[in-house]
Amino acid sequence: MIPDSVIVALQKEMQTAGYISREAVQRIADEFHLSPTQVYSVASFYQQFTFVPQGKNVIAVCTGTACFIAGAEKILAVLREELGIGEGEVTPDGKFSIQKNTRCLGKCASAPIVTINDRVYEKATPAQIREAIRELR
Repeated sequence: MIPDSVIVALQKEMQTAGYISREAVQRIADEFHLSPTQVYSVASFYQQFTFVPQGKNVIAVCTGTACFIAGAEKILAVLREELGIGEGEVTPDGKFSIQKNTRCLGKCASAPIVTINDRVYEKATPAQIREAIRELR
């Protein structure tokens, strides 16, 4: 059985480094006397963990059914236009990244939902997100 504290260690790594590196997987595995595969299987199960560096500003666009119908694709198009990147990518300057395959952020009645860092945009519009990106530059 894998201890719950492995998740806490992974969360701390995300807060510190912004992603889970191979070295972090090995370090956590050693700390909890687990194999790296066991730690990786826990980390890969949860969407909150990523194995690639993130930008300074992390953007998530919910593409679940309600958000997709409400216009998430239009927001993703604005992000591609403004930032020159797609889902799962980081801008060359490291300032922005767009999370890949974001599903259901739990606010379907306020779709589409976009998060930029800790800020949640409910009933987000392309113009609103374009302005938010420009302010963060």
